[in-house]
Amino acid sequence: MDIDEIIAVWESCRNGEFKKIPEDFYETIQSMIEDREKKKAYADEDEYYRLEDEIRTLKRIRKDVFEARVNRILKMAWMSMCGCRVDEDSMIEAERDLYRRIVEILEKFKSLIFGKRREEKVLVRVKRDVEFEGVDGRIYKLKREDVVLLPKLNAKALIEGGLAEEIEFKR
Repeated sequence: MDIDEIIAVWESCRNGEFKKIPEDFYETIQSMIEDREKKKAYADEDEYYRLEDEIRTLKRIRKDVFEARVNRILKMAWMSMCGCRVDEDSMIEAERDLYRRIVEILEKFKSLIFGKRREEKVLVRVKRDVEFEGVDGRIYKLKREDVVLLPKLNAKALIEGGLAEEIEFKR
């Protein structure tokens, strides 16, 4: 990854896009910063100030990309809590882990606020696109071939309506 690719990622984040970035994006920037720090020790005055400027720019890019992506991940976690389908494909592994932990924390908090009823769930495979509000208050936007754990009452209605089929599994 070179500086032009890093700047392209930065610009896409500034434009509100959430594209897949290389897994080593942040490590690459850190390596570039460290490389320039080492070069400063042997640089003349003009070169020294140029390297300082590059280091500041790289640090600003890293911070901007980090903040934009974390902000998007927080929004996606909230969307997931509201029953929206979220695509994790644009996340790097560390972001995916962060996203899942945030969703887990939000789910626990929700159950703390709204009670800890353990509602029985059923695993189903969706046969056709369908959107509905579940008995749990979530809005489900399901696509054909999705596999999802649904409240038993909703799963039963979809199965009886021919929109889904139950997937049996042993615990």
